[in-house]
Amino acid sequence: MSACPAQCIVMRRDREGFDYPFINNPDLCIGCGKCEKVCPVLNPLEVAEPLEVRAVRSEQHVSGSSSGGVFPALAERIISEGGVVFGAVVGDDMTVGHAEAVDMAGVEKMRGSKYVQSDLYASYEDVRYWLGEGRKVLFSGTPCQIAGLHKYLGKAYDELVTVDVLCHGVPSPGLWEKYVKALEKKHGARMEYVRFKDKSQSWRHYAFTTSLGTCPYTDDPYMALFVQDMTLRPSCYRCAARGGRSGSDLTLSDLWSVQRCAPEMSDDKGVSGVYVNTVKGRELLDSLTGLCSRTVDMALSRQDNGGFHDPAVVPAKREEFFAGVHSCNDLLKHMKSYIVRKPLWKRAYRALRAFLSACKKKILK
Repeated sequence: MSACPAQCIVMRRDREGFDYPFINNPDLCIGCGKCEKVCPVLNPLEVAEPLEVRAVRSEQHVSGSSSGGVFPALAERIISEGGVVFGAVVGDDMTVGHAEAVDMAGVEKMRGSKYVQSDLYASYEDVRYWLGEGRKVLFSGTPCQIAGLHKYLGKAYDELVTVDVLCHGVPSPGLWEKYVKALEKKHGARMEYVRFKDKSQSWRHYAFTTSLGTCPYTDDPYMALFVQDMTLRPSCYRCAARGGRSGSDLTLSDLWSVQRCAPEMSDDKGVSGVYVNTVKGRELLDSLTGLCSRTVDMALSRQDNGGFHDPAVVPAKREEFFAGVHSCNDLLKHMKSYIVRKPLWKRAYRALRAFLSACKKKILK
């Protein structure tokens, strides 16, 4: 859509709540083929192995971040040099979209995980504009968004740094919007904020928190179905940008295997696994101050993290689930009925581990 010079392509939402490019007025099409040339699925980037992997934490930013606080540290550096930062934010209406920031107040809204596919709006055009003005740009997003940006720009820019996340897949924006309305109806109040990954009690056993309440992420229908791959975009099951195919300079992840990779940092505060993909990414990371950082074994860092590989199979009831989203009278009840519960002993074991983690955290304080 962004690349079309005739502006005859719009984004249209399908019945599952995902947006797709659609030729709104075929008569305006000039047959240039740019829409196909910039598509990272039709023209995938080559796989690039990381130069190294680091366990990283920014002590200044870790408390308000989903993992180790690396993104705000990177953003702070770019902004100090007069640059512009792009990232996903949650709007007042609880929809998720990309925005730009020229100060840390704007970056603050970009912190934290958003488990919804973000609307890019005019971000690609804005990135090109700022690069043309000679400004440094830090663009963060999912692997497919980063791959799409590189294809859209068509050439490398020294002033551009791209950062993606180790993506498990993106749930439906339409489903999220329906879920927000269902929760608001249940509680009789407006949702004023959301933290998809609230680690205030535990990073490893995080919670889903909104202004309407909080619960372990495994007990929230939206989060539980996301983790079980039920609500992902169809292309996520065969992602063309995951696993080093996005062209990003840095890839950020939760270093869930921290106890094996960097046991001295295993205190349940949050640690980022940073995959350094390019020399440019390494130079930016090395320029940051106040980081606790150490190089870790690449194979170990990939353990306990499913973001490296596509989900094994499309859930058998996925189509049935989305069909029911439109026809059900009670969305919350419908969603709960599709959650696959782990055996009681596993749930009890997880609850015990969460309790012990919380106790350990209090002792360390």
